[in-house]
Amino acid sequence: MRFLTLWLLVVVAVLAIDLGGFPLLDPDEGRNAEVGREMALTNDYVMPRLDALPYLDKPIVYFAAEAAAMELLGPTETAARLPAFLFTLATAAFVFWFARRLWTSSEAMIAAIATLATPLTVAFSRTVIFDSALAFFVTVAMGAFYLAVEEGGGWNVLAWAAIGFGVITKGPVAIALPLLVAIPYAIWRKRASWIWSLKGLIVFVIVIAPWVWAISRAVPDFLNYVLVTETMQRLATKALKRTGPPWYFVPLLLFGALPWSVVVCSSFFDRRRRTTIDQPRTFLYLWILIPLVFFSISQSKRPQYILPLMPAIALLASRVWCESARGRRWAGAVMMAFGAALVAAPSFVHLRAEYGPAARSSAMILGALAILGGAMAMLPWRYVALAGITIPIIAMPMVVNPVVNAIAVRRSAAGFVQQLRLGNDTEVVGIEAYTGSMSFYLRRPVIVVTPDAEEFTSNYIIRHYSRFAGSATLKPPSWLASALEGDRVFIVRADDKAHRAQLEQRGLRLVADSARYVAYAPNRMR
Repeated sequence: MRFLTLWLLVVVAVLAIDLGGFPLLDPDEGRNAEVGREMALTNDYVMPRLDALPYLDKPIVYFAAEAAAMELLGPTETAARLPAFLFTLATAAFVFWFARRLWTSSEAMIAAIATLATPLTVAFSRTVIFDSALAFFVTVAMGAFYLAVEEGGGWNVLAWAAIGFGVITKGPVAIALPLLVAIPYAIWRKRASWIWSLKGLIVFVIVIAPWVWAISRAVPDFLNYVLVTETMQRLATKALKRTGPPWYFVPLLLFGALPWSVVVCSSFFDRRRRTTIDQPRTFLYLWILIPLVFFSISQSKRPQYILPLMPAIALLASRVWCESARGRRWAGAVMMAFGAALVAAPSFVHLRAEYGPAARSSAMILGALAILGGAMAMLPWRYVALAGITIPIIAMPMVVNPVVNAIAVRRSAAGFVQQLRLGNDTEVVGIEAYTGSMSFYLRRPVIVVTPDAEEFTSNYIIRHYSRFAGSATLKPPSWLASALEGDRVFIVRADDKAHRAQLEQRGLRLVADSARYVAYAPNRMR
């Protein structure tokens, strides 16, 4: 047990290293971080804003957590990513507590380590996005519903409180996921009424009502937008252009949960597997399968959607890991094969020049670690094997950091903004050019000239373009002619030949350039 405790601390420490070690990537990280920065700047913890415009594509919890971190640490990459990391740790802590109620302390510790040491969890614990927070609240709701069905008491109140916080983190999906699992399980256990309680529903309303009421007063069509556009259209139509085949999530689940998905799969081929009904395992299988089907039939598909399934896989894997050496051997063999493939891949895969050298080096190092970890998993000491198999997973952020920094040259405005030397009052105009990271690193709003607001990657702003066009930061194309008379810095896309020619004809000079954007300013501005 002491070894497991020490290794858990090592896992947490390694994952925390260099949290702000690469620039914010557009579109998601830059946009979400900028919303948090503006919330901290305005001290308005009700209305999320992007470039001073209402941003209602997502609710408040993650933005508020970001803003609070930025109040303490300043508007940095570390502050923007810190909430995702802390929510991930909180998920692992709850998994440990939940597993401890079901099984032994060693199994609970292994479950916590496995929760942290999956590629999908590691990736999104260091990404400025809402899904780590949602995964925490869904995990708490799932565990509390299980305890409510099996033990009664007030556990359903905790479940409904977690669902409430999940709703104001990412919307109604936080209601659907726990209930889709809890209801059939409760029916199977003939205790369907145990997941409902008046106290639970009251707590749910208390959690969500203050913010929903406040934002609805400011934006009367908020509920219609959330329920119709951001929920029903996302699930039932292709309007948001995030489609994929029905099997989209299957490889993501298998590879995103390595090596624990292999450990779990090994149990299906164990002839000594129990034939008696096992309530915890049944619930955990439902926790994996029902959301997987739900997201597979949805018309909106993104890898992070299945992040709430990782704790269930970790819990199952911890049980299998302690019951049989078969799972350890299977996982070790797969990791060694995966490592060998990574080592060999650079010789066969053609990569873009800007990140090819970094990717080849990272693949070789990660592959070597996977081979080493897989070999350690073959050892007879299950805790040493556990440490070995997690090494390549927790090392991923450090190993791939050079690749991400190379990608950031094109996917972030950080380097581009550093080239600009702006006065405190200099206005910046983006001509059909804008990203969240641009505003974040400029530390100021950008006046965006656009015919459709597509540059904001915000469904809400795009759909309400006619309402916001003419505001302080969103202008129609007709405004540009008058804007060119002033002392402003103009940013355009590097491949926008028409607007570049227009600026050059007006005598503006090039003051900054990057792979995606260039900036022009009047000669009189020095």
